[in-house]
Amino acid sequence: MRGAWRGLGPRGELLGSEPSAAEGWIRDNLTPIAELVTGSHRVRRMVGAVEANARLSATLGMVLLVLLAAEGASLLVIHRFLVIHIFLGLLLVPVVLLKLASVLRRFGGYYLGDLRYRAAGPPAALLRLLGPVVVVLTAILFATGVELWLFGYRYGSVWLTLHQGSFVLWFCAMAVHVVGHMADGPILAARDAAGQPAVPGRERRRAWVAASVAMGLALAMGGLLYASPFPAVIGH
Repeated sequence: MRGAWRGLGPRGELLGSEPSAAEGWIRDNLTPIAELVTGSHRVRRMVGAVEANARLSATLGMVLLVLLAAEGASLLVIHRFLVIHIFLGLLLVPVVLLKLASVLRRFGGYYLGDLRYRAAGPPAALLRLLGPVVVVLTAILFATGVELWLFGYRYGSVWLTLHQGSFVLWFCAMAVHVVGHMADGPILAARDAAGQPAVPGRERRRAWVAASVAMGLALAMGGLLYASPFPAVIGH
C-alpha cells in the first residue's frame, strides 16, 4: 500500500514508501558511512509500538545531538564559562533519562520475548554490544557531574577524575553510536516531525520530548539559584 510504513531496508531505505529527496540523499551519502559500524545490517518490518518507540528514540537523539554539541563546545572555554557547562548539563538530565527509558524499552522488549520487538530484530552486532557500555558510561558521566555540582570536592577530587575519565570513554563510545545511526536517526525523526507516514501516538511523543526539555530547563534554571561549592575556575 502506498505510503504504508514498513521499517528500514538494508541500506536505510524506508520500505513501503517513496523516499523524499532528502531521504534519498541520506540513504546514498550517509548510509555507507553508517555501514562502517553496522555492516549491511537489515532492520526487519516494524509495526505499532516498535515504530513509535523507534521514532521517539530518533527524535530524542536529534535533540540530544544539538544539546550535547553545545555542552561539548562549553568545554573549550570551561575555565571561563563553567556556569554554562553546568546549566547545559542539568538541562540534559531529563532528556537523557527519557532517551535511556526509550532504549531500555526496546532492549527489554526484545530480550523478554515481546514478539513485536522480536519481529523487528536486534540492532547491528556492534551497536548491540556497545549499547550497555554507552548506558553505563552515560550514567557515570551524569552522576559524577551532579555530585560535583552538589558537593564540589567535599568527598574528594576523585569525583572530578571519574567525571573526566568517563567523558573520554563516553565520547569514544558515543562517536561510534552516532555514526551507526547516522542514516536511520535523521530519517525517523524527520518522518515523525512531518507525520508522514502516520504512526499512532505522534502527539504523545511530541509531548514527552517537549516535557523532558521543559523539565530540563526548569532544573537548569533552578540550579542557577544554588551556590555550588564546585570551584568557579577549575584548577584554582
